[in-house]
Amino acid sequence: MTPRPWLLAFTAALGVALLAGCGAVSRLPRTGDTEERDCAARVVVEEAKVRTDRRWTDEDVPGIGAYAEIHWQVDYPSFACSRAPGPTDLRYQAVVRLAPADTRALTTRFAWTPVTGAAPEVWPALAAYVPGGVRWQRRVDPDAGGVEVHVDPERSLLLFTAVDT
Repeated sequence: MTPRPWLLAFTAALGVALLAGCGAVSRLPRTGDTEERDCAARVVVEEAKVRTDRRWTDEDVPGIGAYAEIHWQVDYPSFACSRAPGPTDLRYQAVVRLAPADTRALTTRFAWTPVTGAAPEVWPALAAYVPGGVRWQRRVDPDAGGVEVHVDPERSLLLFTAVDT
């Protein structure tokens, strides 16, 4: 065997080995990809969870009072797992069973208009807490600060959606 075909065969074998190695390395999970998948999975779990803790106060939703029960969820409308700096918007929605005295105080404290046409959107996991035949009234408050509030005074039921940026 002359040196030239041997060198050509060696170079070809080395090239094949390098290409195979590069292919195997490209299939290894990258740390950033794994962290991003883990974060995305945590966000899905957080968004699906219906909470009942008493996180919301009169400061957050004026007129909410000392409510009897609450069911609420969080939504991340922007990509919560981004590594880029900046705010992450959060949306919250809650269905609240008010105390009758708080319902009376709330309905006299603010101006309300009956909801005509389509009812406000209730997130699917919270819809089970809204009985059929609800007659929503919408709070008219230009100073609500990113909080949309609906009430059914007959059922002492409050629905609010809040955006926190």
